[in-house]
Amino acid sequence: MSPPTHAPERDAARRARIERLAREIWESEGRPEGQALRHWGMAERLVEAEADDTDAPESSRKQGRRPPA
Repeated sequence: MSPPTHAPERDAARRARIERLAREIWESEGRPEGQALRHWGMAERLVEAEADDTDAPESSRKQGRRPPA
């Protein structure tokens, strides 16, 4: 069993994931200038969706839906 992830480590990993995704989005759009905030926001939403998906029970992920709130 691995040690628990502390908030600073988790935050650093999340930020690194956002940075990578934002760069991939920027590159996929042909590296346009002046779109950094939009790309960053898109990447943040993707990372949040990934986190939501990993929080959902396995049966809900397989069916492609979230559990009731």
